[in-house]
Order: sequence, then structure tokens, then C-alpha cells
Amino acid sequence: MTYYLLANPNSGAGKGARTLETLIPYLEKNNYEYRLFKTKAAGEEGALVRQILDLKNPDDHLVIIGGDGTISLVINELPEEEAFSYIPSGSGNDFARSLKLKLDPIESFEAARRGINHEIFIMNYQSKGLSGYALNNIGIGLDATIVKSANEGKLKQVLNKLKLGSFSYILTALHVLITKKPFPALIEVENQEISLENAFLMTFTKHPYFGGGVKISPEATNENADIHLVEYNKHHLLRTFSLIPSVLRGMHLKHPLFLHRVSPQFSVELAESQPVQIDGEIHELVAADRLSISTERRMIIY
Repeated sequence: MTYYLLANPNSGAGKGARTLETLIPYLEKNNYEYRLFKTKAAGEEGALVRQILDLKNPDDHLVIIGGDGTISLVINELPEEEAFSYIPSGSGNDFARSLKLKLDPIESFEAARRGINHEIFIMNYQSKGLSGYALNNIGIGLDATIVKSANEGKLKQVLNKLKLGSFSYILTALHVLITKKPFPALIEVENQEISLENAFLMTFTKHPYFGGGVKISPEATNENADIHLVEYNKHHLLRTFSLIPSVLRGMHLKHPLFLHRVSPQFSVELAESQPVQIDGEIHELVAADRLSISTERRMIIY
């Protein structure tokens, strides 16, 4: 068996590179056969996946090393029947947190080597302008603006170096809460239409976590086909700020101001274009372009 390692050395402000510095000597010391494929620039994961699939045999083992963005890009190029393992090396590691994966590179590799298959469900999204797969969240409006601002700002880089990367989302959120405007939206779920005039935060998620550990929907899980929608309308700033402690504790869904629906399929249509974050990558959902979201089975080995 050959272990095909697809690694992003730049993930987690260099954590991917440090993971390789630990893992590669361990593989060589134990005479594990491996081939290493490293990204050299952003977005190369897809091309490397296709290259690996052309080379590997059915008994070989694909191991992804990187953060949430890395594994999301890989999943979008990986056939449904292709199992994979994952060694988390990002700043947030929400997907790894949802599956309780080991963060230590050696422990994580050994769990993969033991070869226990786990069935998970991921989201499949389709519209005229957007299509693909999401492991974590699809967020429209507030959370997309938070991710965009956090990723583009210098604050995340500084906090990553201090190993405090998750705080960049929280601090950026405080600023966006003040400046972000609401938007109209129409959600369809189980033959019911929900019309929203002042949508503000709208997140579709497959597991509890968002933004480096915030529990946006504590009961969500990768282990079934359910998607969780969490939506919050624009309210007075003081009322919104008063809810932040309950959000950080994962208790906010008990509050009547939050809309929480669970279903294996949703669709959403906007009256005006909005930013949308898909596993931390920023896109745009154009007005009147209906986005449909469903689930698909995948297999991960750990």
C-alpha cells in the first residue's frame, strides 16, 4: 500500500508545513511507502487530486493534510466512491472538531492507517451560478461578510501567529454586526415557503461548528442526512449584542428570535445579491438565482 499525501503547507499559517516536518520522518522511520503532493499556490488542490487519482491503485490510501479550506477543495474534485483520510492542520479545524479527529499528526495518521471506515454526509449545492460540495457551512449575509472580512484582514494573520486564529472571527463579527444591512429572502423547506424581509444571518450547516469552534447548531451532525438552518433577522443593535453570550455558549437556538429548521433539503432565493461563504470560501449568490441544498454520502477513514 502507498499513502498518497495531498498537503497544503500554508494552511493554518504554516501549520501544514510543521505537520509534514513531524509526519514525514515518522513515515520513513517506519518504512511506510508514501508519495507527497504539495500545493504551491492557492487552489491547486483540485489538480493534485486528479493527478493522484490517475496514479493510485484501489488499495492505496489518500490522506489529506490541511485546513477546512483544503479538504473542501479536495472534496469538490473527489468521486463519491473514493474514501479518504484527513490530518487537520488548519487554524479553525471545524470539520475535524465535528468528527473528534486527532490533532496530533502521528496519532491522526495511525488512526487512518488502522482503516476504520466511517460514513458521513456532506452538502451538495446547486444553482445557475454556483455548484459543488460543502463539508461545513453555507452562509449567506452576515456570516459570509464576517468570513470575507476576517480572511481579508490583517487581524487573522496576527492571531494565527499567536495561535489565536479563532478569535479573529469573533472580533470581526462585532464590527460586521454594526455595519451589515438586512436582506429579503425566500426559503423553501418540506413544501413550505418561509418569507423573510429582514434576513441577517442565514447558515446551512452539517455539523455544530462555525468560525473556529462557535456552535452555530449544537445538535447538527455529519452522521445523518439532516441539514440545519439557523436564521436571525436584523434587530436593534443592543438586542443583538445581548444574544452574543448565548451564541458563544451554544444556547441561542432556545431564543424565539432565531429560526431553526432541520431537513435533508432546502432551497433559498434572494431578492438582492448577497455574499455567500461556502466552507470559508467567498462567492456571490445573485438575486433570483435559486440555490438548492441537499446531502450526499461519503466515506472517511480514521
